[in-house]
Formats: sequence, structure tokens, C-alpha cells
Amino acid sequence: MNLIKSHLFFVALLFLTLCSFSALADGNKHQYADYDWEENRQKTKIPSHLEDEVSVVFLDKNMIEYFYLEEEENIVLYKTHHVIRWLGSTDAVERYNAIFIPLGEGTLEKLKVRSISPDGKVVISDQDNLKEIKDEESGRGYKMFAIEGIEKGSEIEYFYTTKEPVFGGNQEGREYMQSGTFTQNILFELISPSFLDFEVKSYNGLADVELTEDTENEKRIQRIEVDSITPLNDEPFAYADPNKMRVDYKLAYNLAANSRQRFYTFTDAARQIYSVFCQTRDKKEEKALKKIYKGVEIKDKDTEENKIRKIENYLKVKVQGTESPAADFSNIEEIEKTKIANERGLVRLFTTMLELADVDYELVLTVDRSDVKFDADFDYWGNMREFLIYFPNTKKYLVPAVPLYRYGIVPDTWTATNGLFIRRMKVGEQIFGMGTVRTIEPLEGDQNFSNIHINMKFNEDMDAIESELKYGFGGLSAVGIQSIIPYLSEEKRTEMIENVLRGLSADAKFENIKLENEKMNTDLLENEFAINTNFSSKSWVEKAGNKYLFTIGKCIGPQSELYQEKERKLAVENGHNRIYKRKLIFEIPEGYQVKNLDDLKLNIIFDKENTKNCGFTSDYKQKGNTITVDIFEYYYEIYLSLEDFEEYRKVINAAADFNKIVLVVEKK
Repeated sequence: MNLIKSHLFFVALLFLTLCSFSALADGNKHQYADYDWEENRQKTKIPSHLEDEVSVVFLDKNMIEYFYLEEEENIVLYKTHHVIRWLGSTDAVERYNAIFIPLGEGTLEKLKVRSISPDGKVVISDQDNLKEIKDEESGRGYKMFAIEGIEKGSEIEYFYTTKEPVFGGNQEGREYMQSGTFTQNILFELISPSFLDFEVKSYNGLADVELTEDTENEKRIQRIEVDSITPLNDEPFAYADPNKMRVDYKLAYNLAANSRQRFYTFTDAARQIYSVFCQTRDKKEEKALKKIYKGVEIKDKDTEENKIRKIENYLKVKVQGTESPAADFSNIEEIEKTKIANERGLVRLFTTMLELADVDYELVLTVDRSDVKFDADFDYWGNMREFLIYFPNTKKYLVPAVPLYRYGIVPDTWTATNGLFIRRMKVGEQIFGMGTVRTIEPLEGDQNFSNIHINMKFNEDMDAIESELKYGFGGLSAVGIQSIIPYLSEEKRTEMIENVLRGLSADAKFENIKLENEKMNTDLLENEFAINTNFSSKSWVEKAGNKYLFTIGKCIGPQSELYQEKERKLAVENGHNRIYKRKLIFEIPEGYQVKNLDDLKLNIIFDKENTKNCGFTSDYKQKGNTITVDIFEYYYEIYLSLEDFEEYRKVINAAADFNKIVLVVEKK
């Protein structure tokens, strides 16, 4: 999203109207300019029901004010954050022994830090512990304050105030009221001049904001106060962050203007984004673009899919990615010379080349749903962080700035959520982007698969199982393996493949390893990436008197197992739909038999409203001494409700149960 915000400056145009409102400045001091903590506060008494917690937050106040600063004749943003936290374990001491203060383009106006030891000793921290750091990926600046001398049972308290100019993005924001820690005395407060209308939306059960009009000081004060909020942590097959109580806020209207035109809409975003990312800036860029396009060697006879693949293969092989936000790496003329581009540059290359190739596309912006869900009903621009390209004619997606994903396959948590789809529109001579919010459909379960076909028999000494294996992958199940192989040395490539295989047998030595469809640019929706090998495993066999115990379940690899010791809080959310097929062929030694073959039969199915949802089935057939086991495990829905969790858990555990099956092989 920062890539977009850095180009959107019409905030400045809005605030040109503010110069006539100097009467708003009450002594030119913002609301919390004189804010301070309780000077002689005693250590908080820990309630008995919280004594076993890792940490407890006894105060969490976030005060945000958009303030007209008279001497600068401009609106600035003040943020004051006040926290009191008790540290109930040594882990908490290590985790919270530093404060990170986000600054962006702003300054730190005030900081106070103190700790109270378990025996009540108060220590005011020295400001020399303040250091400046920078997040290399985002380019965002932070102040870090190290808190020394704290121990288990200590209490830390701090508050700080930052000041930021208002431009290019901070006309909106997001504050989480819920975390993985029990929290009390929570406050969110948003203050703005009376003519600036900020919309605030609460999520995940948080109370709605209460608005107060301070007519004397001509301010709008929007506030949420909560006595306490229980923690919410990650659970298997779910993401906690999108489900935490939070508020999103954005500047929506200037009430002093003659018109009630809404600011920062999806329509505004579509037009701005299209102009920045889908058009060349000058004739020099156009010339460089045509030179790159010539190297792709697109032919008139090429189908649309061929054009897309050629463009993608060329750019993802020939152009090196960089995380640097420098302007040269987004300028097509410079990229043509250096063959280095950042995300913005790669998106611009893809869209402009697709236009040259006359390929119908839509640029899509979304957010990773493991972080937050894209709300179609609230035009919050902070949800537009990740770039995809959608092709209406093929109904497939492409991720322009991640080389490991190829046409048709994109990061799973960028799908099964909403996104802003932007397509090219032309009215007369005017060309612009038109946006609509739609669902980014995920791949079907059958497109993401893992297959095992294995032939097994005892060796002559009856102390190991000799196996011939074909281990196949497709779709998203293949990306984490196949897509990496072309970038590895021979040694690293062998190491990675053997690590995959050791999931089946830790003690085996794998021989005659051969790969299918391992080359770069392989279409993993149409071609199965497969590992073929022979190996012998002693860990699958154990002798017990005159019997042999064969843990046949191990040949499907380790499986997740869902225990439910605590009450489940989150509904099920899968990364992606997927299936698993296994064909296990086992030759019983001559003169032996297996009496517990029926243990191989499992049938755990959860189908809802006549629709296949998830299931695990296994069955066997015997022909002579040959046992053939067929297993089919499927997950066809990304989302399941909390009330359906128990049924989902049964399916997950069925695979784990099969993993433990031991066949008893004995003489007839």
C-alpha cells in the first residue's frame, strides 16, 4: 500500500481550505499536549484469576488528533499511546523489554518510561536508551527504547506522543483493541476539527464509536472505551489477527466544503492507481518499453495465454527484483538499462506490456487475509497492499512481483477474499481506470494435490520394507518445492528433495532419484511435478516374537492432529483447497498373512447442504498376496463455521489415525 500512497497527494488540496480556520487552535496546543501519568502511582494489584497469565495489560490508551497547527498553517497528526503492562514470566520480560515507536516522517515529541519491581521499587528509565532503527523492507523509521532492570513480576509503564505531517496516507488508520494478552481499561479516541468528518468502523464485536461534538473548541471527538478484552491467539487452521477487535478510520468528508463529496473512495483509488501503474509517463519510457517488448518475441499467431506466459517468463527471468523504493527501479527507462525493478516497477512493466500485446486484463489490489479481511463496504485504502493481475478471458490470475508463482497460481491467502479490480476504460480520448470490488476466487481443491503411489515389500531378511515411490504434486502443493529447484545448485537441490522424502522415512537412503516436470516455467496446473525414487526403510518394521509389525500408515507422511484442550474460539479457515490421493501397494511375504486388514478402512466424511466439504476415506482390496490401499482426502471449502469445527477436526484426525495404523504380519 505504501507504493500507492506515495503517489497520492490530493490530501494537500483538501487542506488548502484550512488556512481560514486559525480560530480552532486553542492556545495552539493539541488535546493531550500536557498529558502525563499518575506521578506517585502504586504497583497494580494482580487479580487472582490473572496470576498465571504470561502478561497482563492494565491500561492501553490510544489518542489520535488531527490538529490545525497555526504556526505551520497546516494540519498535523498527533498520536499519544499510554500502556501499563505486568510481566508474569521470564518470556514476557524478554518479549517486552523494548518499546518500538513508529515514526514514518514524524518526530517523537514526548516519551516517559518507568518500571516498578515486584517489591515496589520505581525506576525511571534513562532517555539514553533511545535508538533509531529502520525497517529495510518497508523503509519505515522507528524509535526503539530498551527497558533495563526488569524481571518477572515487574510492571512497565510508558507513554509517548508523536507528531506527523498529514500527507499521502495517514488520512486513515487502524488500531487493534484486542491482542494475545488480557487487557483492561482500553481507550480509542479520534479527535479532528469539527469540519473534518472521519468515519470509524468497529470490527469483530467491538462496540461502535460514540461521537461527541465539542462546539466550544470546534472539535469532533469519537471514542470507544472498553473495561476489558480477553486475549485471542492463533489456533490451528485459523488466523487470529483478522478476528481481533479493531477499529479502522478514514477521512470521509470536508463538512466546510460546498459539496458533500466523499473522499478516498474505491473509484478515486482506481483512477489514481491506473494512472500510476498502467501507463507510461513519457516518450522515453515508451521507447524503452517497446525495446523490452521486442525481446519477448510475441508472434501474431500467439494465443492470449501464450502472450501472457511469454511476458511473464521474460520478465521473471530477465529482470531482477529489489525491495528498494528508489524511483529509478520503477522507471521503465532505467529498468531497461539495469534489468532491476522493485515491485512498483514490475507491476508497471507487466501492465504496460500486456497493453502492448492487446491482452485484456484487470489490475487487482487486495490484502493478505491472514492479516485482515478486505471490507467491500468500507473504502479503507490500507487494505490495498498486494498486486495481482486478472485475465477475464481465462479467469486466471498472475502475481507480477513474486517469481516463484507463475500464471494461474498466486499466494493462497490473497484469494478467497475481496479485492479492487481495476480495468481500462476509454471515453472519447480519455483513458482511465474503473474499479469494482469483487471476490478473488481460490483454486479448486482438485487443482492443488499431493499424490503418493508406492509399491512395497519386505526384504529377504524381513527387517526392512523396500519401496518404489512416485511422489507427485500439483498447483499450490507443488509451488513450495518445484518452483525453487531451478534456483538451487545441484547439491542444494538434492538436499531439498531428500528433506521432502524424509517426511516419509527418516532412516531411508533414497536412490535413483528422478524428477518429472522440474523445469522453470512448468505449468503446475496442467503438469504434475513428481519425485521418483527407490528406498528401504527399517523404521517401518518391528519384530515382535514370531510376528512382524508393519507401520503402513507411515508411508503417507506425518499428519496434523487436532487436539482440543481449550474451548475453540475461531472458525476454520484453510490456506487453500486441496486433495491427497494415495495408492499403497503391499506384497505380503509368501507363507504369511495379515489378519487386521480391516483396520485400513476409514470413512470420515463431512458434507454440508449436499455439497462436498471435507473427508478422509480409505479402503483396500486383496488379490492373492497383493494388498492395494486407496486413500482419498479432500478439503473443498476455505471457510467452515465454528459450529462445524468438530466435524472438521474428525477429518483431520482421521488422517492422523491412519498414520498410526500397524499391520500385524504373521505366518499362516
